[in-house]
Amino acid sequence: MLQVLYIKPVIPYFVVVFLARCRTIALHLDPDEVVRLSCSVNLRGKQALNLPVGYYGNAFAFPTAISKAGILCQSPLGYALELVRRLKTQMNEEYIKSVADLMVLNGRPHHTEVWNFLIADVTRVGLGDVDFGWGKPVYGGPVGARPCTSYYVGGFKNSSGEEGVLVPILLPLPIMNRFQQELFSNGIDYPIKIAPKL
Repeated sequence: MLQVLYIKPVIPYFVVVFLARCRTIALHLDPDEVVRLSCSVNLRGKQALNLPVGYYGNAFAFPTAISKAGILCQSPLGYALELVRRLKTQMNEEYIKSVADLMVLNGRPHHTEVWNFLIADVTRVGLGDVDFGWGKPVYGGPVGARPCTSYYVGGFKNSSGEEGVLVPILLPLPIMNRFQQELFSNGIDYPIKIAPKL
């Protein structure tokens, strides 16, 4: 089932950890199972990396926060926020060069998808401002979501005219129902279902 969440503008990583935690609770994993939260991080503008002016190739990484499911689900949200804060602070020159070396030595291994919630913030790409002469778009961004991947897509308004962020999330129907219940229990009452089954 595909669900799109409309979220009022807030601190982006608060939303990330909140959704990752709700998703982990909905998955009903063994408390000792290791879960991951991978965030796409743009490397452009990082002084230590010295990317050449005009460089247009890939310049991002997916650092990953790791926790046991039970600890993530039972701890306050601050626990997950601290994991992400540490994740962002490790994005230094040494880390990036180490990732590049790993990619070369291991033949560009694919990131793990086992209990991994991978999220990318594409709010500043300007997808909501693209105009091909047909007027402002209703939606612009990735089509749907993969089972472990979601994207923030910003610059859109809900039916009340409030600007916010869209987050497509794809989960099997029983898990999506538990996920939605977890959102409701935390005071989030505006997820929109756009496809009943996939």
